[in-house]
Amino acid sequence: MNRIRLWLDTLRTSLWFVPTLIVLASVVLAYALLAADAALPPEWWKHYGAGVNAVMDVRIRGATAILQMIGTSIITIAGVVFSITIAAFTLAAGQYTSRVLRNFIGDRGNQTVLGSFLGIFIYCMLVLRSLSSASDAAHAPALALLMAMVLAFFAIGILIYFIHHIAIGLQATNVVAAIARDALPSIDHHFPERFAPPEQDNVDLERPQGEHRSTLRAHRSGYLTGVSYAALAERAEACKGWIRVYRNAGEFVAEGEALAELVTPEPVEDERIDAMRAVWSFGDQRTLANDPGYGLRQLVDVALKALSPGVNETTTGVMCVNWIGVMLLRMAERRLPAQMRVRDGCIRVITQAPQLGDFIALGFDQIRQNASSNVAILRRLLEVLLALSASVGAHKARKPILRQVEAIEAMMHDTVRWDHDAEPLRKLLDTLRERLEGDTESHAEGKPAGE
Repeated sequence: MNRIRLWLDTLRTSLWFVPTLIVLASVVLAYALLAADAALPPEWWKHYGAGVNAVMDVRIRGATAILQMIGTSIITIAGVVFSITIAAFTLAAGQYTSRVLRNFIGDRGNQTVLGSFLGIFIYCMLVLRSLSSASDAAHAPALALLMAMVLAFFAIGILIYFIHHIAIGLQATNVVAAIARDALPSIDHHFPERFAPPEQDNVDLERPQGEHRSTLRAHRSGYLTGVSYAALAERAEACKGWIRVYRNAGEFVAEGEALAELVTPEPVEDERIDAMRAVWSFGDQRTLANDPGYGLRQLVDVALKALSPGVNETTTGVMCVNWIGVMLLRMAERRLPAQMRVRDGCIRVITQAPQLGDFIALGFDQIRQNASSNVAILRRLLEVLLALSASVGAHKARKPILRQVEAIEAMMHDTVRWDHDAEPLRKLLDTLRERLEGDTESHAEGKPAGE
């Protein structure tokens, strides 16, 4: 299932898939209309096709000129569109980091526009080819020629749409929002249960005993794009053992690096070891398909680029923190997976699956470290932490939130020296400490956090 999701995600974010479908649809449309022109009897044209004939009553020579003009214009515009697209990719990579290119390449609007121009050109060429064997005095295929005219007007509309779409899509607000909206469904997929307590590891269960240890090593270098814990548990049970997993989806591993350790009572055949290694899939880059933290990584990279001295876009950094907060709040209300996978009453897999605290560190640490003297960023970080502390799942993240609070407070003493700037931050810090202390007492008494 992980491999299927990865394959579908690759298709969705490719620049060729949708244009290919549109070109194939154009081929089918061209041959269908040419066949309809040839198959319809004269009576139909007399009773139902009078309007078409009145508009498109031209000879072969005139139809050829029309199709040549449309085809030449369309392929010229297509070249301009491709040039604009490449320029937009270059600008986006330079302004926001190259990781946002995935969102631009996977944008349905861009894919549809590129495919439409190519499809219209192919349509005109196919209809034009069918006219090459006809005499100049013959009537042109009216339906096919009428559709070419309709597509020409449609091309004008999508060109205007494309310019508008590119201009809107390059704005920082929309770039950041697009990354987050692309990542939120991934969070929902990986953590589908809402408003539920976290899965607890059943420490009373026993692990199968074994003295033989086998290390599962990566067969290639790259990012882990997926791992099937269910398959690992099944194969560990078949070996009457258990597995401790060291690396998770989204991490980079080198060839030969340890992925996991298998503990069994007896030595395991190489074939079974290879079958277990097959549950990890590798790629050259991280994906959202099997990596819920990749959206946070993208937003952090955009924020770091915005805070760099060469760009210095504090507002963009604040927007990134806003959407990071949205994603962390979504995670806080979800049931996160336990570290242990149980099968047939025994612990079969022990993982290092990231918890809410790991995602908070991923979303905040590097931004905080690069915004040591940026009061606007520090204030927004504290506001997001305050919102997170009041969330349904605040008890799951009290210690990680407290670590962020302490780090920001220690940083302020060295970098924020003016009282006018420091006072709002101190108030937020005090409010956060009171909230966290109150949540600790409520949780100790058995009340839901945040009440």
